Amino acid sequence: MERPSYSLMVVDDHPIIHNALETLLASEETLSIDTVATSAAETLEILETTYPHLVIIDLSLGDSDGTYLIQKIHNQYPKMHILVYSMSEEKLFGERAASAGARGYVMKTSEPSVLKEAIHSIIGGHLFFSSETTSRILKKQAGRPVAPMSALDNLSNREMDIFKLVGEGLNTIHISNQLNISKNTVDTHRINIRNKLELPNGKALDRMAYEVIIRGKLPQKK
Repeated sequence: MERPSYSLMVVDDHPIIHNALETLLASEETLSIDTVATSAAETLEILETTYPHLVIIDLSLGDSDGTYLIQKIHNQYPKMHILVYSMSEEKLFGERAASAGARGYVMKTSEPSVLKEAIHSIIGGHLFFSSETTSRILKKQAGRPVAPMSALDNLSNREMDIFKLVGEGLNTIHISNQLNISKNTVDTHRINIRNKLELPNGKALDRMAYEVIIRGKLPQKK
């Protein structure tokens, strides 16, 4: 009996990742990367005519943020499986990705076997997150209270997207261009983020964002 095959789509703005994943999965007889995209706009255009079993998405895209794209795909194609494959820490973005519609999260620093396991697990109808993230997701689904992991839990998804880009060193103009929003909107978000995190000024926000996004240090709970 012939085994079923599953088509994959890779969304990453670094073509080297496309090539690396094609090489990694070349020995998987039931998996094939049939489509690739380097931006959110290209992804949504491709999905108008193609329906992959699983979409593998990076959270850092040139024209958007991955969380927004995940939510957009999930809203339009609720049965489509989505896996995050990113350098961004799962402890920061795992729950947000799950809330947007992702079924799993794998760090790019993980062993290649972990990515393969995640793909097969999600295609099989399961979630693939760390045990901590999975526990928090299930508690929320059951309506049980979940204590915040850090002060960052107070940020909205859009604020967290901007916080991430600040941590990556982007200034207001670059953030405005990447997220296709006005400079004034970015400045307003920065002020709201500072207020929620109780930071005295913009430099303090820049420092905290760098420590969190680049060095992986969570701020204290508030």
